[in-house]
Amino acid sequence: MHEDEMATPQPDKETVQKQIDDNLRKIFDETANQPIPDQLSQLLQQLREQETRK
Repeated sequence: MHEDEMATPQPDKETVQKQIDDNLRKIFDETANQPIPDQLSQLLQQLREQETRK
């Protein structure tokens, strides 16, 4: 047996897919929990004010 044949076995497809799903979920959760930028918040406030004036 060659040294490269004794390498750590590759994880199965299901394990890899679960790791990808977990990492994507973590990134999405971190992004979703970021505060709304001030400029966007101000724009939303201006739009609300315009709607109440009608």
